[in-house]
Amino acid sequence: MTDGLQGALVALAGAGWLALLARAVLVAARMFQIEEYEAPRLFDWGGTRAWSLHTSALAAAAPVAVATLFSVADLARPGLRLALAASWLVGVAAAQAVWRWLPPKKELVFTPRMRRLLATTALLAALLGALVCIAVELAPPWLGGAAAAVIGIGVTTLALVLPATANIINAPVEAQVRRGFLRHARRRLEAVHPLVIAVAGSYGKTSTKHILAEMLERYGPTLATPKSFNTLMGVSKTINQNLEDRHRTFVVEMDAYGPREIASICALVHPTHALLTSVGPQHLERFGTIERIGDALYETIDALPTDGFAVVYAGDQQTAGLAARARAAGHEVIRYGIEDGSADVDVVAANVQITGTGSRFTWRWTAAGLEHDIAVPLLGRHQVLNVSAALATVHRLGLPLEPALDAVASLRPVDHRLQPVATGNAITVIDDSYNANPVGVHNGLEVLAEMDARQRILVTPGLVELGSVEDAENRRYGEHAAQVCDHVIVMDARPARALREGLHAGGMPDDHVHLVRSLVQATEVIGGIAGPGDAVLFANDLPDTYLGAA
Repeated sequence: MTDGLQGALVALAGAGWLALLARAVLVAARMFQIEEYEAPRLFDWGGTRAWSLHTSALAAAAPVAVATLFSVADLARPGLRLALAASWLVGVAAAQAVWRWLPPKKELVFTPRMRRLLATTALLAALLGALVCIAVELAPPWLGGAAAAVIGIGVTTLALVLPATANIINAPVEAQVRRGFLRHARRRLEAVHPLVIAVAGSYGKTSTKHILAEMLERYGPTLATPKSFNTLMGVSKTINQNLEDRHRTFVVEMDAYGPREIASICALVHPTHALLTSVGPQHLERFGTIERIGDALYETIDALPTDGFAVVYAGDQQTAGLAARARAAGHEVIRYGIEDGSADVDVVAANVQITGTGSRFTWRWTAAGLEHDIAVPLLGRHQVLNVSAALATVHRLGLPLEPALDAVASLRPVDHRLQPVATGNAITVIDDSYNANPVGVHNGLEVLAEMDARQRILVTPGLVELGSVEDAENRRYGEHAAQVCDHVIVMDARPARALREGLHAGGMPDDHVHLVRSLVQATEVIGGIAGPGDAVLFANDLPDTYLGAA
């Protein structure tokens, strides 16, 4: 009777622990997916105390650890194994009851790769759980109890280790899947043979891609990579699912977290022309130096054929340097920028006026004898540059400008990039949550400053992945926000300290700076301080990996 009860308790405890592990694995797998399946970055995220010593882990381990200590003190006590099994069950039940984590902003996507990863993880977890159950049943009590305590306290750590291990085990399968996916994409490109234009840059590339594609659609069927599909597999997916025989032009956004990633995309799509929007500290945390970022972005130009051209922003030292490098290598380069007397450019945006509804400027290409007054119905100074670059590309392709100029008037904002949002009330909301770079956030503040509003409210977590300049950029952002905003709602994430320092240095009263831990709390604060006639800017929505526990 005792043996049967003991076995049932062990089975229930083992099943309960697996259920707890499953909850932790689903959180960790989501972070793994966000981090592009890079195990070192997953472990960096999981190294915080909030995760590694989660309350549930402590609850799962404590009862069985105490029972194990008693077992060591009195090995001959009757019913010792039964007590260990019961204490393990009590611990995992308590751990289930206290488990909490922030609700996801981005849900786990059950792609085929993720399903394979979770299946392998489940097999590893089941094997580990079975071994511990056997130890509790058959091994010396102190050993069985210690094993149960270890997997209890280590449940969140195991939620990192098991998927990372599964990813290694699955690597040959994933490599084979990727090769097949790429082969299919190459065959599709060879069959359709569109003109390919690469768009890359630290920032501005997504909006520029959409603007250029809208213009080129006026001349013939055009496909652009959707949203931020800017990795090798994202571009391949676009080709396999969306490229049709009718498409004459393919505008490809390209991004990188390391060297040769853009080169690998170029090796797939073979761009004829390229558009380089910027070089800045975005992803500096990964690259280490601005020069390495520039080298990675230059891979778009390096891949061009001899008859290709590159349209390159030349308004700062880094991009101007890449333009000069491209010319020295024999590439045709068209440089663009805003007229300020400091940049040597071919295409210039002059007389720029920024308002709360858009912008106006004079687009001029003196060498080509072109000049047009442009009204852009998109928010932000950066859109002036994006439209300028797209128009330069259209003209250099040998196309008449009139259809492209007509397209400018009907441009719509890219989702989550200075996008006005209808709220059904008298509060103006601007969604700039995908603009996560040091230039974009200041452009957003410039737009907010031009709004005809009673109060200007900013909601932001600050800037990340900027490496050694991250704190300085967040302080600068805070100082600018203090000059523009009446209230700033700061998400409690890594940049919050430097951002609040900047707000304080800029003169914002402490009671106008609101620290919150979730978008729900931010919305509650807005409900308490905002009223008719106010404007709210949501800037830079950090991925879940930068936010804490519930």
